[in-house]
Amino acid sequence: MPSFRYQFLRLLHCWLALPFALLLILQGLTGTIITWKHEVDAFLNPGLLRVTAPENGNAVARERLTLSILVEQAKQHHPTGKLTMLELPEKENEALVAWFKEASDQNKKPGTKQMMINPYTGTMIGERVPDKISFSRSQFVPSLMSWHRNFLGSDNGKLLVSINGIVLSIIALSGIYLWWPVWRLKAWWQAITISHQGSWKRFNFRLHRAAGFYSAPLLLMLAITGIYFNQPDWITPIVKQVVSVTADSKEVKASTENNFTDSEIKNLNPDQIIDLAQKEFLMARVTRISFPEKIDGKFEVRLHQPGELREGSGATRVTVDALHGKIIKIRDPLKASKEALFYSYFFPLHSGEIFGIIGKIIISFVGLLPLLFAISGTLIWLRRR
Repeated sequence: MPSFRYQFLRLLHCWLALPFALLLILQGLTGTIITWKHEVDAFLNPGLLRVTAPENGNAVARERLTLSILVEQAKQHHPTGKLTMLELPEKENEALVAWFKEASDQNKKPGTKQMMINPYTGTMIGERVPDKISFSRSQFVPSLMSWHRNFLGSDNGKLLVSINGIVLSIIALSGIYLWWPVWRLKAWWQAITISHQGSWKRFNFRLHRAAGFYSAPLLLMLAITGIYFNQPDWITPIVKQVVSVTADSKEVKASTENNFTDSEIKNLNPDQIIDLAQKEFLMARVTRISFPEKIDGKFEVRLHQPGELREGSGATRVTVDALHGKIIKIRDPLKASKEALFYSYFFPLHSGEIFGIIGKIIISFVGLLPLLFAISGTLIWLRRR
């Protein structure tokens, strides 16, 4: 007869999986798609995110306009919004993306708008509202990301995503306990393999059991990192009890000051700010620049260095005081403290990009498993009723 612990964990495993099945399935499916968000977005919206690079024969036309000119062009296209960030194109055929904060009334939070601009001509290609939930071609990927991150955007949504992560963690850990076979070679072989042997019920059970064993560590990793992204205070105390991540060096340190004159400081432009940041990381690629909300605020330049764990925009940051034109903070992930380095693995692991395209394929496959487990688990539950 199964022990009380076994019976309790089996009931817990079942009665958590059944009510949360739909949310777990949707989290998994949206995660599978947004693992390839840039590729999917570009495929669905080539006219919005892609530009025609100038002919090679025209050297002048091949040069992108300066950011100062592009900023002015963007502001002319959207004079009522406040420019908050520019995402710089990585490839020759990519558009520059300008982010604006929309004016709001007393009853609404400020919205955001993306404006796509041709970096060679300054003309506006198109625009979209990332916060708008729609499954049109232009809004499909932003809508999926909003669902996956916070169930369509709200503090309550973030809380529900985090609770969903706790449920997934419990399901994964209880599943490992229920899977654990007796110490016999035949039992272990049956626990890690799938066979039919003339019975679809046996095949379904073995599939659920073996697939759960192989995927449980990955599901647990996705759950913990997902909780951390929304509720870091829930994870950091646990991590500190398990892993020694005491900081042993400063993560940020400004190594230079600017030489701008007073008149230059009054008219600081994005090109000057980026040049200032680029001098700190000569081999890095500038990926975005965020603008200060107030005149005495801060610019932040994001860069990607060779050797960084994170792809895309990277995790290297240079913060510049807009009032005095001085670097006040530098975040170099290649020289981070142990604590910062430990947490820097979370997003690359969650997205799979830490292992390149193979890792992204694996994470995409794992995202389909909640659907498989929901179907096979429901069949097992119905058979035992």
